[in-house]
Amino acid sequence: MSRPVWTGAIGFGHMHVPVRLYGAVSPRQVQFHLLHDAEGARIQQKRVCSADGEEVPFEHVVKGYEIRPGRYVEVTRGELEAFDPLASRTVDLEDFIELSEIDPILFDTTYHVMPGEKALRPYATLAMALRASGRAGIGRLVMHLKGHLCVVWPHGRGLVLSTLHYADEVISQDSFPELSLPTPRPVETEVEAVLRAVEARAVDFEPQRYQDTHRERLLGFLERRAQKHGVREVPPEAPAPEARVEEVQVPRVAREGRAAGRREVREPATRGSLRVRPQAARESRERTPRPRGGKKKS
Repeated sequence: MSRPVWTGAIGFGHMHVPVRLYGAVSPRQVQFHLLHDAEGARIQQKRVCSADGEEVPFEHVVKGYEIRPGRYVEVTRGELEAFDPLASRTVDLEDFIELSEIDPILFDTTYHVMPGEKALRPYATLAMALRASGRAGIGRLVMHLKGHLCVVWPHGRGLVLSTLHYADEVISQDSFPELSLPTPRPVETEVEAVLRAVEARAVDFEPQRYQDTHRERLLGFLERRAQKHGVREVPPEAPAPEARVEEVQVPRVAREGRAAGRREVREPATRGSLRVRPQAARESRERTPRPRGGKKKS
């Protein structure tokens, strides 16, 4: 089983039911990746600072709200989570309505509601009560740092929760000039002809009858293309660049002296290794400054 997307409780009055939310829909769209046409490597999308062009690690990314053009107020994840602590982990059911009263355009995302630990009995009690009443509960949910209006209703053997769009988020049809024009009166005979065609194809809705034929044709095309043209193997990713180490500038004379000393104490060269010429070593020792008050070391 996948991990829950939200953990909290549903409550109203004296009832408190610990629950977990799981995604009710798993999209099966054909996903494409971006590749480099020259070598077939994956294209990576990185967080880049617009000021200096440097990549920014995730731990240095903060949220900001634009108060005025070019002016942002920064907030942390902890501040947003603690903004409404009472509602962050509880769905308080405020009203109970008939599900058919909700305009379908308001539905957003649906989740399966599963009982939390040791909450099977109150979960079953709430599900049975909602099923007997024929109503659904309207509440508020805070998930992913955003507040949602939601509806909870019995479905199958359990409960489901759907987030709803707020009324001010729906684009009104009045904003489209096409629908503001005078509507011509339809011809009755044409309406009757369309009505007969509708009645001839009237069936009970069964979701299993409808398949994603576009996805099936696309997958078949990709399989045929792979057999005909072959596939490209993605090359291994390049190693991460090593941290640059600042070099300390050493005077040339001292640098050559240390190099000569290392060559003097090197063990005798074996076959295939680089031999040091005696003349070059002697010239290097002559260029090395001698310490004051001391004798030359052998």
